[in-house]
Amino acid sequence: MPGPLPRGGTVEYMVVVRIRSRIMFYTRGLIGGGMLGEIETLQQRAVMVEIEELIQSTPDYADIRETLRSLNFIPEQDDADAAIWVHPGLRIFVLLQMNLGGGYTGYRVATYEDLERREGESAVYNAR
Repeated sequence: MPGPLPRGGTVEYMVVVRIRSRIMFYTRGLIGGGMLGEIETLQQRAVMVEIEELIQSTPDYADIRETLRSLNFIPEQDDADAAIWVHPGLRIFVLLQMNLGGGYTGYRVATYEDLERREGESAVYNAR
């Protein structure tokens, strides 16, 4: 068991973060105030990748809606024109432009910070 740190000392850490069954990140560095933030960023990015893969592989919005709910996203708007889902804990939002057939014509998955930085740019990617 390690002893106490000497005053002003640093400790190296290694973290393996498993998010969902198939996404895993590995990081290492010196323990400091940024470690928790780094882990949160890894988790945020992993969930964003999962959502992007889901949207790109699933043409049916009902399946996307179910998965977003299971990942604790909250619908801010869910109507015939657009669907906006947010995850306040991870600071992620998902925007889908809907079409009349129950699918979607475009989407955007981003962090709150991305949205603030990119104000004025196109907000939606074309589907497929």
